[in-house]
Amino acid sequence: MGRTGRRLSFRFMKTGLAAASLVFLSTLTHAEESLQARNQAYLDQVVGMLRSNVLSMRMILDYDDLKYADNMVRHAEAFERTFGMIGPMEWHVAEAYSYAQKSDAAEKFSEQQFEELAEESRMAIGQIKRSARRYARDKNKELMRGSINRMIKSCGACHSKFPKGTVPSVWKGMKE
Repeated sequence: MGRTGRRLSFRFMKTGLAAASLVFLSTLTHAEESLQARNQAYLDQVVGMLRSNVLSMRMILDYDDLKYADNMVRHAEAFERTFGMIGPMEWHVAEAYSYAQKSDAAEKFSEQQFEELAEESRMAIGQIKRSARRYARDKNKELMRGSINRMIKSCGACHSKFPKGTVPSVWKGMKE
């Protein structure tokens, strides 16, 4: 092969490598987008379970004649387990702090402040289960409603510090 043939061969090889790298990068980008979509779909499912358990507990509170009213404690336990699926409080604190660093300077909280908010949420989630047990024993609806509302507010206190669109609105549209 002559010099001209080698140059043409080299050009074809460069062109081929460039084209292959574009295909690879586009595949990689598509895989990353696909992974993000799968992660978002999973998170949407878990958020749906959280909402479903809260709505079910509220339905039990609203209707005294509900056949499945004895499931209050089970829904409270399921809520607690489902919450654990999206990470323990320590993870929430680290994520919250990281997200908040991307927000306006005036809204930045210290890691300690997020730890305090997370502790309030952890306690509120535990209180739901204790209140559900009380409800099963003596039908104390106000304690149960108050526990659910406290938990929703404690989650919102932390989530409100994040930049818009960085966390799902778990309780959006749910009234007290």
